[in-house]
Amino acid sequence: MLDIEGKDKLISGEFPEKIRKILNNEHQTYKQVCIIFDADKKESQESGAGFDNKLKHIREKFKEKRIDFPREQIFLFPNNQDDGDLETLLLKIANHKEFINCFEGYLDCIKKTEHYKPIKNIRKNKWYAYLEALGLEYLYTKKNIFDNIGGKIKEEYKEEYEKLKEVIDFNSKSLIPLKNFLRQFAENNQKTSLKIF
Repeated sequence: MLDIEGKDKLISGEFPEKIRKILNNEHQTYKQVCIIFDADKKESQESGAGFDNKLKHIREKFKEKRIDFPREQIFLFPNNQDDGDLETLLLKIANHKEFINCFEGYLDCIKKTEHYKPIKNIRKNKWYAYLEALGLEYLYTKKNIFDNIGGKIKEEYKEEYEKLKEVIDFNSKSLIPLKNFLRQFAENNQKTSLKIF
């Protein structure tokens, strides 16, 4: 799995050629590729924001590079059909809604002030505040808590992972679209490496 830090990097530099090779079964290491990004919300003012726009944008950019990237290998948060982002999904699967409600009350209070301006990345801020209120804020910035062999939790993060399982509902119905999407790649060929951008 690679974090390429945004959709623009996906279609520039070395990535288009790597993706082309993977799709054509010419890559030495990877046999499958999928893309997971935020759909974003239309009100974000970002060009191409919103589920339909983001999907169209990604596919068009690949076509410009003469790559026919399959639609079924693209997943857009929160659920592969609605506008939103990873944080939209995370807030839906939070176990302690009372913390989320407190944050909503805080936002309502701020909106009533004279000098109110919309807060950028509010869902990201809300999720971080949720983790911080539960003493898990450091998990938000830690990158790889999984080992590279077998995808198991690294020993030094097992205690934090157990705490995380208490504050997130990993069995939430909101996760079904993502689990189904990832399952298709795991079932396709469990012995091949999967590259997720």
